[in-house]
Amino acid sequence: MNIFRFSLLSFLIAAPLCIADPGQPLPGEGIGVDISHPADKVLRAEGWELQIWYRAKGSRSEGQHGVLFHKGNIVKGVTVDEEMETALGKMKYYGSTPAVMWEPSGWHFADKSLIKPSTFCP
Repeated sequence: MNIFRFSLLSFLIAAPLCIADPGQPLPGEGIGVDISHPADKVLRAEGWELQIWYRAKGSRSEGQHGVLFHKGNIVKGVTVDEEMETALGKMKYYGSTPAVMWEPSGWHFADKSLIKPSTFCP
């Protein structure tokens, strides 16, 4: 029985070491897209870059996940609804997981009217 308790205790102590950084999205986890593949769309301006992946691309339930970079470094969102002025415009962090599939997640434009479907080509 002591061996079982020790094993369980060891597992509980080691488990937090396996938790990923919540500010860094993981491929296909919680966001419904696989960011290990190239982004579907990339927007750039003056050292800023927004990479966008689509969920359910082309369907009525299409959603987007955005990852924001500044000078090649990922910008981690800390709190949902956090906003930031960039050369791309005002960006907002929508959280790592959308409430519904068609809502944005990650970083994207604060003004939702600027979030265009995959069929839109600037």
